[in-house]
Amino acid sequence: MLPLGIRLGNQRRYRHPPSANTNGTDSGRDESIPDPEPQVFNPSLADVFKVRHLLQWSLPRSLPEELVDIIVDAAEYWPSIEHRMEDRRIIQKDCDQVLLKTVPLCYDRNSLGQESSPTPLPHRGIHPCRKIVFNISSHDQGGGPRRDNMYESSWTWFDAEVIHGAHTRNMYVNGVEQEILDNERGQVRKHYTEADALLLPRENKLQGNGANVSDMQHNTIVWDYRDDIQADSAEALEIEKTQGRGRLNLDGHGVRELEVGDSIALWARARFPGWSNHVHRASVRIYWAV
Repeated sequence: MLPLGIRLGNQRRYRHPPSANTNGTDSGRDESIPDPEPQVFNPSLADVFKVRHLLQWSLPRSLPEELVDIIVDAAEYWPSIEHRMEDRRIIQKDCDQVLLKTVPLCYDRNSLGQESSPTPLPHRGIHPCRKIVFNISSHDQGGGPRRDNMYESSWTWFDAEVIHGAHTRNMYVNGVEQEILDNERGQVRKHYTEADALLLPRENKLQGNGANVSDMQHNTIVWDYRDDIQADSAEALEIEKTQGRGRLNLDGHGVRELEVGDSIALWARARFPGWSNHVHRASVRIYWAV
């Protein structure tokens, strides 16, 4: 089991040293972006069942189910489903977009929209989610002054929205994903007032871009059900300052409260004239216990 600090920390890397590009446009030099993360083995549902069977029934002395649960969780040997953004996006001022929506937790996408009452996949407990991993490769428009705190006054960022009971909302029709949230594609430019909660990045944001940085930033944000960093702690404030994450998302509640059938929408946002959010890659992988 990895220490809490390692599980929580962003993995932020740049493909190139920060440049002096001030033209406010995407350079286009990363047409084909290699995976920023090393390849990790993610067991399938069948793999997990095989291991559980070996531990519980194939050893000289069978292990009780409760102990098998503990071993599987300690090894983080969970099935998962990943959803990826299909193409690059540039989100302009006040044209927030949903980059992707995950398959409802513990459901098979192929069964949704084709069966009147689809059966959920095997899972353990009413809150089976164990970990959520967000991978985002992005940057803002670049140009302008660079700050020592690169996330200060950054007006391009990402939010994660939970869609409760997404499996009941006709999310897929004949295998095609449907829009079920208001203005998912950002086709209508909204006018955000000072009273609007989405005018500025909030303390529950998922991740911010470094301000005025036109070079690619690769961020891996891990939410784990064991996380327990309180929003008012010095550690949370340091993570918010140095990693650009929202300090309200560091205590693990987003994982522990996720229910079977819930989906996560990944939003990209941009505010104020001249600011734009350039998203080259985005994915979300959700792990659950069986």
